[in-house]
Formats: sequence, C-alpha cells, structure tokens
Amino acid sequence: MAGVPYSLPAADPDDGGRAASVRHGVDDLAARLAVHEEVYGVPLDGFAGSDDDAKLRAALSYAAAQTRPPAIVLANRAHRFDGGPYPYYDGLRLVGSLGTLEREFASAGPQCVATVGGSALFSVPRAGVKNMFIHGVQFRAASGRVHFQTPITDFAKGPIVQDADFRGLAWVGFKTVMHARHLRCSIERVYVNNGTDTQFKLAGSDNYYFVEGKSFMSAHALKASMFYLWFTHMSRTQVGPIYITPEVATAVRIDGSYGDLVFTGTLFDCTGRSASTACQGAAVLITGGKGIVFRDCWFFNNAVNPAATGRRPVDRGQVFIRGSAADILFDGCQFNGGAAQTTHTPPGTPAIYAATGVSGVKVCNPLAPNKGVKLLQQQSAGIIAKYGADDWTLKVA
Repeated sequence: MAGVPYSLPAADPDDGGRAASVRHGVDDLAARLAVHEEVYGVPLDGFAGSDDDAKLRAALSYAAAQTRPPAIVLANRAHRFDGGPYPYYDGLRLVGSLGTLEREFASAGPQCVATVGGSALFSVPRAGVKNMFIHGVQFRAASGRVHFQTPITDFAKGPIVQDADFRGLAWVGFKTVMHARHLRCSIERVYVNNGTDTQFKLAGSDNYYFVEGKSFMSAHALKASMFYLWFTHMSRTQVGPIYITPEVATAVRIDGSYGDLVFTGTLFDCTGRSASTACQGAAVLITGGKGIVFRDCWFFNNAVNPAATGRRPVDRGQVFIRGSAADILFDGCQFNGGAAQTTHTPPGTPAIYAATGVSGVKVCNPLAPNKGVKLLQQQSAGIIAKYGADDWTLKVA
C-alpha cells in the first residue's frame, strides 16, 4: 500500500494520530490508509489535482487498477465535473458523504452535489460493464444539453450494464439519465427532476426499478411527443411505486417484452397541472410485447389533449394499447375522477383503449373513485375482457 496517491487527515483529530496504534491497531500511515481504503473507500479530495476533474481522473485511474476497486467517496460539498464522459469500469463504486440519500433540493439536507458539464459524466464501454454501485450524490446538469451517461443507440446489440445499483440519488436537469441495456440492475430511492428529453430509455431483463418506494420523477421541459420512461424491450422486470408526474409528456412507453414486466403501485398523476401542463397523451403507451402486468396502479389527469403528441394513430385513453401487444393484465388499478381535485381529462375518455391487432387484455377489479369514468374501449370486439367490473362499460368504438 506504500505510495498510494492520496492522503488522509490524522487518525485521531485530538492527538494528531499519536494514539493510532492503540486505538486503531495500526502504527503507520501506510497501514492506516490500507485499513481505511478497505473499509471506507478513498476520498476524492485526498487525490492531488487543480480541480475536481483532475481529482476524479486520478481517483478513477487508481481505483480501477486495484484488484478490489475501493469506493470513491465524494465530500459533503459542491463538486464540478466538466471533463467527461469518464468510462465506467467493472467494480466502480462512487458514493456521497456518509452514503446518505440525496434529493433534488439545492439547499436543504445533505448536500453532496455534483454539477456536470460537458457532454456527459459517464459512458458505457464498448464491451459493457459489471458490478457497479453509485449512491448518495445529487447530480445536477450544468445545462439541459448534458447527459448523465452517453446514450447508446443500439438497444438490440449495444453494450450491456450488468449487476449495477443506483441508489439514493438525484438527477436534476439532464437531457437524458440513462439510455442503456440493463441486466440485473436496480434503480432505487431516486429523484429525477427537470430533465429536457426522454429520461430513461432501457432494454434488457431481470431488473428492479423503484420497487422500494420514495422515487419521484417530473419535469417542465419535455415535449408531448417524449416519454419519461421508455422500455424498448424489457422482460422479467419489476417496476414499483415511483410517483411519476408526467407533465406534458407520456409517462411510460413499452415497445416489447417476452413477459413478466410487472408494474406494482406505480402512480401516473398530474395533480395540480393545467390543461397545457398535464400529460397531453396517454399516461401509458403500449405498442408491443406480451405478459405485461399493471397491479394497483393509479391514474389521474392524463390524456388531456392527445393530438398534441403528434403521434399516429392518436392516443386514446389514459392507457393506449396498439400494435401487436398481447396478454396484458390490469388488476386493481384506479382511474381517479375530478370530484375531489381538478382534472382536465376530457369527459368520456376511456380508462383503457385497445386497438385492433391487440389481444388478450384482461381488466380485473378496476376502481374509478371521485366520479372517475368507468369506461373500457376497444376498436373491435373480443380484445378486452373485464372481471369484477359489472358497473363498468366495455364499448366497441
């Protein structure tokens, strides 16, 4: 461990480290650094550099070269990174001070803040990457043109991020957060706010997104044609109770799945938004895939002006299903009306609309509290079947 390219303060701030050998079981700086690195990681501010980018380059280079890469620990302060994108490496650990949960707020609570300039902070290597952990940092884009990680464009054969965990983070103001292929990844307890384009565009399988709750996503700058979360092809994946406020843009688009793509308790809610700022098109757009489940989800104030999306065919319903989608289940979902809060969803808008070409849609035990519209609509007969919904209308139109 001798010659490590970083330093630490004294082991004991009260006596300058003189009691280190007694209190910590180590008696020299190199041994103390070794113990600290193994247990706590390496502090970014321990690396030499004229600015945060120089320190980060040195820290990433050092950590990536270790047999067991240590965590890189950011301080409880404001950081600025303009030199990316930095390529991910196997075993990357990047954590905020004390590993705390960071939120979107700029001046309250823990403030391990990283403002990102340039084109992006990170990139996925061509060969892919495995076993990463990023936690407890508030990432803020210097402008709406910055990506958190360089978006991939090939969702069928592009590089794969495997076994990665993103937890306790905030992403504020990015053009995109992740356009990536995922295998056994998780995103938990995050705030995603004020992005400028589709925030997540993902393909893969065996993932867990937002299942622990306390995740929130909204924005002011997305266009009606965009999406907050877009699955190009996603299977065997759980999506939990993230609260998506789909201002203007559609919350979720699904283009394909082999099956077992399950949404549980997800909220698609535009409370307090006007006719121009609420979700213009469907909250959920499904164009393909099989074995997709929505259970105990909540819908409110969506599909207020579907023509604004510019999509053809025009979205119809708070959930719009078209293309070759099949075997889709809605169980215990709630489609809230405007008796208690203002909604701009036009009267008569169906909760779910399925177009010709779709098959096997099952709607079980739906609810429409606060005088919600109890309407299911299909373009031709036999697409939708309803159960536990005797007071709901199933209409062909």
